[in-house]
Amino acid sequence: MSRISTTWDIGRSSGQCAATGAPLHPGQHCIVALVEREEDPSSPLVRLDFSEQGWDSPQRPKGVIAFWRAQVPEPNAKRRGFVDDQTLLDLFDRLGTDDRPHRVRFRFVLMLLLVRKRLLRVVGTESAGGVETWMVLPRGSAEGEASSPVVNPKLDEASTREVTEQLGEVLDGAW
Repeated sequence: MSRISTTWDIGRSSGQCAATGAPLHPGQHCIVALVEREEDPSSPLVRLDFSEQGWDSPQRPKGVIAFWRAQVPEPNAKRRGFVDDQTLLDLFDRLGTDDRPHRVRFRFVLMLLLVRKRLLRVVGTESAGGVETWMVLPRGSAEGEASSPVVNPKLDEASTREVTEQLGEVLDGAW
């Protein structure tokens, strides 16, 4: 049985604009993008940082699956999250129809983070053809509202913890 890699080396900020190469200075507004790199299946998701001018340039990459605005922190500043809850929920929704394995794994772990943050709640599970699907609803959903299905890619506990920590670092403000 082959083991599916769940390690994504998304990384921290390079401190410079991915489009122009210009340095990103403390206090400067920037765009952080999570980009899928189809040509490198061993690390399909990477983080790229852009100045506002670089983001609006023709060098914007293909394969952007999520992006958010941030501000370059001051040196030695206390880390704080720069991805708000609505951005996380929007990313979860956008990934809903994509059945590529690395995106299914990413969405499942993102769902776990959203459940932990109490932004989603699990309302049931279904199994068909050896595939387990979790049904989730956003916090505050009306009774009878249609739930969102999330395929369980059957990550082992250590892999889930590892991916959760990596994604948490990226999504919660690792600069």
